[in-house]
Amino acid sequence: MRLSRTTALALVFFSGATGLIYEFCWSKRLANWLGNTGQAHAILLATFMGGLALGAWLFGRRADRSQRPLQLYGVLEIGVGVLALLFPTVLEAMGSLYVKVGAVGGNPARLVLAVVTVLPPALLMGGSLPAMTRALTTQLGTAKSTLAKLYALNSLGAAVGSLFAGLVFVPAAGLAVTERFAVMFNVLVGVLAILGGRAPMQTGDGETPSTDEVQERVYDSLAVRAVLIGTALSGFTAMLYEVTWIRLLSIIIGGTSYAFTLILSAFILGIALGSFWIARRREGDALRTFGLLQLLLVVAVVLTIPLYRRLPFIFFHLTQLLRPDTSWNVYLFLTFAFCGLLLIPPTFLMGASFPLGARVVMRTKDTVGGEVGRVYLFNTVGTILGSLLGGLVLLPLIGLEGNFTVGLVANLIAATLCLWPGSESRTRGVLAGAAVLIVMSAVTSHGWSRFISEAGRYREWKGHFSDFESFEKEAKGRATTRFYADDVFASVMVAEQPGEHRFLRINGKADGSNDRGDLDTQALAAHMGVLLHPGQVKRVLLVGIGAGITAGSLLAHEGIERLDVVEISPAVIDAAAEFSEDNRNALKDPRCHVHIEDARTFLTLSEEKYDLIVSVPSNPWVTGVSGLFSRDFFRVARERLAPGGRMVQWIHTYESNEQLVKLVVRTLRDSFEHGTTWLGAADMLLIASREEQVIDADAMAARMTSASVSMDLKRLNVSRVTTLLARQVHSDEGQLEFAGEGPVNTDDHNLLEYLSPIAYFRSGEAVSLYDERVATDGARLAFTAWTQKRKMRDFAWKELFFSLRGVHDERERVLRSVAHAWFQTAPDSQEAAMAVAQCELADGEFTSAVKTLAPFPKDSRAPEFEALYQRALHAYRENGKTVFFTPPDPQ
Repeated sequence: MRLSRTTALALVFFSGATGLIYEFCWSKRLANWLGNTGQAHAILLATFMGGLALGAWLFGRRADRSQRPLQLYGVLEIGVGVLALLFPTVLEAMGSLYVKVGAVGGNPARLVLAVVTVLPPALLMGGSLPAMTRALTTQLGTAKSTLAKLYALNSLGAAVGSLFAGLVFVPAAGLAVTERFAVMFNVLVGVLAILGGRAPMQTGDGETPSTDEVQERVYDSLAVRAVLIGTALSGFTAMLYEVTWIRLLSIIIGGTSYAFTLILSAFILGIALGSFWIARRREGDALRTFGLLQLLLVVAVVLTIPLYRRLPFIFFHLTQLLRPDTSWNVYLFLTFAFCGLLLIPPTFLMGASFPLGARVVMRTKDTVGGEVGRVYLFNTVGTILGSLLGGLVLLPLIGLEGNFTVGLVANLIAATLCLWPGSESRTRGVLAGAAVLIVMSAVTSHGWSRFISEAGRYREWKGHFSDFESFEKEAKGRATTRFYADDVFASVMVAEQPGEHRFLRINGKADGSNDRGDLDTQALAAHMGVLLHPGQVKRVLLVGIGAGITAGSLLAHEGIERLDVVEISPAVIDAAAEFSEDNRNALKDPRCHVHIEDARTFLTLSEEKYDLIVSVPSNPWVTGVSGLFSRDFFRVARERLAPGGRMVQWIHTYESNEQLVKLVVRTLRDSFEHGTTWLGAADMLLIASREEQVIDADAMAARMTSASVSMDLKRLNVSRVTTLLARQVHSDEGQLEFAGEGPVNTDDHNLLEYLSPIAYFRSGEAVSLYDERVATDGARLAFTAWTQKRKMRDFAWKELFFSLRGVHDERERVLRSVAHAWFQTAPDSQEAAMAVAQCELADGEFTSAVKTLAPFPKDSRAPEFEALYQRALHAYRENGKTVFFTPPDPQ
């Protein structure tokens, strides 16, 4: 069997696709063990990229010695497929060992886990490009073109593989099925290469240039050293820019898994296009062209930086083109185009650079494999340093803007190394001009990163802005920034709306505030877990610090001896200090112990048993968060609970849909035998346990008498146990009935990760909770049991009304029924009458509202009562009046 050159190039395309599919899937699998922290991602990336570099160097030299390099390529591809098939099994075995030593081993233990699982297949992947380059290179003069085509096709395959994995395969079928699909292609590619490598390769028409066109130029050692350093610097800046662009664009287009896929794919596509371009160019001075491309990259980045400030405005206008019925796929395409317009021009230049650098190093056609591997090694070492330094050191130290400045300087150094020796004064003048450009960019283009955090409100902007100036004025006028910081994980901002409330934004998304609605949920998540616990709560774990309000409310319970707070972002810890008045200065409480770690990893490695676990992470559409709503996480949490322990899990009902809320409830109950549901402001609090939950209202009431607890609850208009009991919407049985039958959310098939961004895009749908307070007689609810023994007085109904008004709309049956119960208990109360009338007005029942208020004597009406009465009277007349009939004045 003979293999045509075209078929060999196709094999490289599919090899690139499977490589990115594996990287995508393995990063998710390893994140479940190593965590989603910046350090864990850096370890994984360094191991993977290091394996590619080492493999390129080792197998590149082996390919030069091989008589059949194409068969070597085939063996490597089949080897990758076999190791990929075994990857989950090896990871599970090593993961079990990691759990035993991870707590004491720290990052070294993580590195060992990553090396054992990822390094072997990465080594084989790295060797495939040099092997194929050696197989297809017949003359030194065509080596650059051959490598460029291979690099382009491999990169194009990687971009396509990333898109299909992140947008199609994993969302639809999960990790295991996607990996097996990639294995099938790997083995097929390998078999074809082995069979085709037995005979001389067929050369397509026009693919071998004539002798006149071939320039077998060999560069001296000085040029080789210059380009190797330049290639390393190019790799360094590529990863530095990628880390920074991912953070920047995630704030604007939303930090979803889809967004990450689109950004990465656009980045790789630019590299592929640049390689295709350089492959079609005639052979010239590769060293000089490499330097010029680095110089052009400096100019391209400098010229686009002033545009960054306008990116939120541009993306807002792009999304305004969408109709309400626009499909999710159209939105993804529009977002991909937006990312491509920003990323493809600079990455185009990056993609053209690598083949040029390799061409400078090449000396003979018989050593092409080893020399390509050598360049690959230098480039990847730079890439690893760019990832480690850019993400872990530079980003927290100098921020997004500083990262670009460092990258520009590195590109200029690479250009200078290749262009300065023997250059004319004009070239040196151009290099000096580029240096001036960088300085001017660093001095003049500042403040845009903070503005992006202020203005990059993914899908939150409404209305119309005619120009950027009006958009900028609105973004700056809405709030005053009090805190801003970039860390390894996020860009964090705290801002304050004048005279209103203070809020926290993480990567552009609101994640906590002291607004009445947020305050209610954050505080109740703490109190309900402690108050409903059957025993004394002493040791508590809190997942996610946010504004620190949940931590402060937990510490209001003096019986708590230790509170472990697990937060993945160091900057969020600093930001929480801006809410010290609202969180009771929780972070300075000696009982509070903060751990900068991924919650899943912390629980997996911990040997502690907790009386209470409170999980209040971000919304599950944010990448990495949905894993905290998986069966696998809930089972880890279950094992960390002491006997009688409780887990409080927050989940939102806004910007979601009933299918997803049920998915979360069903997943939680798949891990816990018992549970109840309690309502916050547009949020649900799911309280899960192994043991049956017997709600002791008397014990709850006794715990509420504590001075610190009572004071904290007073912020929520809560002083009586009945007010809390009224928040229960599901009994144990009712929660199961609401959840129903269906799939659960797992690490392998994380439905929530991919369905929740779509629900958010569609602005959410109404969620019917099967609220037992209105859907049944409520006999299974604690409120019913309590009030059957004790009659509620008017002041208890009053408190309940004002507390529930922060949770329910005035048109909802629950709030209206409470208002009527209060009015029935206190028929002479103007406040109770107003409560009823407000609900009736909100529901459009103007006649009933007037009839409720009219009986009160005019001379006894309070000003606010009279104002409401006049509003009701006006609505009654306006909505009832026609040409045929005018409503009479009420008596």
